[in-house]
Formats: sequence, structure tokens, C-alpha cells
Amino acid sequence: MNFIRDRFPHRSEILTVLGIALFVCHSWSVLGFLDRLPAFILYFRVTEIVQVFAFMMAFAFLESLLVTGVLVFVSALLPSRWLKEGFAYKGFVLVLAVTVAAIIFQKNLEGKLPSPGILTLYWVAPLALASLIIGFVQMIPRARAILINLADRVSIMLFVYVPIGLLSLMVVALGNLL
Repeated sequence: MNFIRDRFPHRSEILTVLGIALFVCHSWSVLGFLDRLPAFILYFRVTEIVQVFAFMMAFAFLESLLVTGVLVFVSALLPSRWLKEGFAYKGFVLVLAVTVAAIIFQKNLEGKLPSPGILTLYWVAPLALASLIIGFVQMIPRARAILINLADRVSIMLFVYVPIGLLSLMVVALGNLL
């Protein structure tokens, strides 16, 4: 049992990466909600707008849990020096690189189905960029300290986004039951 437990990153580092994923996913969802709010006001009642917001926050919460879970699972599969050691800053860099790629992909997609080559590029480029940044950060302890400090500051949003996510899940569950 210790062998399995030793394969996973430390709980505090997992929570830091979860905080980063929560911040990214919830912030993106809030921006999307605020972008569409004028149209929602024209067509929906207040309770329906609250339900839409709850659905968006619940999905962002589940998405954050999925992203963090995948990173933890991958870190358990890979050699420990690749992702487990320094999981907080490596996870921060990976989430940031994938987020930037997703934003660029969404802006360039424009409702069209991309070719397989473009899809491959949008998968490989962020991972390659994240690998380069992680390699750079491993060589410079000061950069690593800055990233860890920044990740800790962003992860404080756990105290805001976890309750919002759990409340949103309850609203969605109740809305589907009634």
C-alpha cells in the first residue's frame, strides 16, 4: 500500500494544482457568463439565469477536478522526477500552457471543424512549451520559487470556488430532480 501512496504527489501540492485549475476554469466560465449576460437578460427570467450560472459553475468545478485528477494519475504513471517531484509548479505550468492553447484554439476555431493536423498541433505545442518552461524552471531555483509563490497565491481561490462549485452542483442536482 505504501508503494501506491508513494507514487502520488503530496496532498498539499495536489491542492495547489486544484486551486490553479479551479481559478482558471471558474474564471473562464465567469467571463463567458458575463459575456452572454445581456442576451440572457433579454430572454430568461432571473431563476433561469441563476440556473445557467449554476450549470456553468458546476461544469467548471467538475472540469477542474478532472484536470487535477488526470495530472495526478499521469504523475503516478510517469517516473517520479518527471512530474511528481515539484508537482505544484509543474502542474501550474502545464495548466497554464494548456489554458493558453485552449484560448487560442477557441479564438481560431470560429465554429469550423479543424483538420487532424491542426488538432495535433494544438495538443503537441502546449506540451512541448510546458516541457521547455519546466526544464528552464528546474535549472533556475529563483524562477521555481516565483512559480511556487504565484501558484500558492492563486490556489487561495480554493476557499471561494470550492463552495461555489459544490453549491452549483446541488442547484443542478435539485433542478434536475424537480
